[in-house]
Amino acid sequence: MYRIKDSHRRIQVRTIFLLLLNFLWGIGADAQTTTYYKAESFLFSFRQDNDLFLADYGDNAYQLERMGGLLDVSRDQILKGDCHLLIVSHVNAYEYEDEEVVNEASLRAGRIRAYLKTRFDIPHDCVAFYIDRSGNYRDQVHVYKVHKPLPWFANIAIHYSESRYPSAIKAAISRYGVVPYVDLYRRGVTGHNDHEVYRIDDPLFDPSELEDYRLASVVDTLQQYEVADVSAVLLVTTETTKETVPVKNEHNLAARQEVKKIPAIVEKTERRAEYLAVKTNLLPWCTLVPSVRLGTGQTEIETGSFMPNLEIEWYFAGRWSVVASGMYADFSYEDKIRDRWSVSEFSVEPRVWPLRSGCFAGLNTGLFGEYGDFDVCGSEIDPDSEVLYGRTGRFWTLGASIGCLIPLGKGFCCEVSMRTGYRSVFDGKKYRYDKIDDKNYLETRFSSTGFMIGLKVSLVYRFQIR
Repeated sequence: MYRIKDSHRRIQVRTIFLLLLNFLWGIGADAQTTTYYKAESFLFSFRQDNDLFLADYGDNAYQLERMGGLLDVSRDQILKGDCHLLIVSHVNAYEYEDEEVVNEASLRAGRIRAYLKTRFDIPHDCVAFYIDRSGNYRDQVHVYKVHKPLPWFANIAIHYSESRYPSAIKAAISRYGVVPYVDLYRRGVTGHNDHEVYRIDDPLFDPSELEDYRLASVVDTLQQYEVADVSAVLLVTTETTKETVPVKNEHNLAARQEVKKIPAIVEKTERRAEYLAVKTNLLPWCTLVPSVRLGTGQTEIETGSFMPNLEIEWYFAGRWSVVASGMYADFSYEDKIRDRWSVSEFSVEPRVWPLRSGCFAGLNTGLFGEYGDFDVCGSEIDPDSEVLYGRTGRFWTLGASIGCLIPLGKGFCCEVSMRTGYRSVFDGKKYRYDKIDDKNYLETRFSSTGFMIGLKVSLVYRFQIR
């Protein structure tokens, strides 16, 4: 009886062992069937909040040299469809849904794709594009040469707006239908290959139709050799699991010559956008004097005639602008016969936009200087019904401003700005008008200095000039 139990026990142990072996073999078989496609990768860097593709920034010159050496000899292979290029723009994991972030990622990819077209004559339909939202390689863009045909479902469209207006960005991004996102999962390094999985998130297709990018990308090595002139020569060795493709030194010398030409190409297509705005302060049009003098005994809001005014603002270098403004009025007010309101003013104000570079929206601050003159007569000077008095003089102001600009769409904006500074009124004269003689007679001279505070509520129309 004990022998029978022992025999049954051995049978059970052997059965469990065989089942476990089959299970492990099945897992191993599944793991072995996972295919990673060979790819050569090139990683390009961009300045933060900037879409300029600079050949001399970071490691870009070296990566351009590597990519040039490879694509020169494999261009025909790409055109035949045996392999394709993949561009992946990496963005912050917490801001990937921001339309400005998507637009900047698309702009960066568009710069690189334009270089591929210009330098290697590789058409756009050979290049796939996705935006990685995993948060890895922030402010960088990967270019992969993938050793497989372009998938039928791959996104090849890159939509973006050169304008920084939110309405223009929204219109460009909406052309995607659905933004082509991927999520990067790194699977470690095996030999000379870095295993990476880009999981595609594209609601336009059924998940069963999609196939993730599983790449065994080459880990490149950089070696330096000294030559007769003691300068360093970069040699690139591209390795994969099955084959080694050395890039010849002669080829690198030719590639370096091409790299020297890159900045000229990039500079031509990557110049910073510049804008021009035409605007007007609405308060003077409503007869309100847009500033109040402090500490002079006349601290009150003044009204007179309507005062036409116009401002021109030039936005440049991503964060800077200069405003030139002018105002002129020579009209009657209240009593059309007695009262006269005349004023002219010119000012210049350089400003800085400390928030997002190239956006020119939100907070701004600056320094201003203005010069003008005035000649006001009638009840605003003295309410005497029999005698007409007037006041004339000149003034200058130096001060600082802080404001906020809100885009309204289609180039129109609203801007509110507070100003404060030191004002000097000089060469002032109070005069009396004599009806019989039809002349002005000097009554007194005056001058005043003190601080002022002002408000501007402006309607703005802005457009791109470069």
